[in-house]
Amino acid sequence: MQLHLDPNIGVEIIVTVAADCITTRTGQFTTSFIITPECVLADWPPRQICELQTADMEALLENNAEVYLVGTGLNQHFPSPALSRCFADAGKAVDFMTSRAACNTYNLLASEGRKVAAAVIIEAV
Repeated sequence: MQLHLDPNIGVEIIVTVAADCITTRTGQFTTSFIITPECVLADWPPRQICELQTADMEALLENNAEVYLVGTGLNQHFPSPALSRCFADAGKAVDFMTSRAACNTYNLLASEGRKVAAAVIIEAV
């Protein structure tokens, strides 16, 4: 077995993804959260896409990233344009995808050293 040093040792990454639980290097989450390469912000309010509010989107935008992702739960949903207006006003874009896809995309971008912020909805059961 050949061992390799992990060049992303200080980067917060997602380790496992299940429908009701997501594990990062520093914790296990059963409620929605925001993740950046520097930290995880637990208890992001929406538990389903229908609960997403403008303030929730503004909380994601506060992370000053290059790329913004929103995991919308088990299925991909596109909220109303009014919910992503703060991104347009700031000259930024936000991508909506399933939570699993958002986690995979986040890991890829974070491992490349990109400034990425992802808000991930873990749907209430």
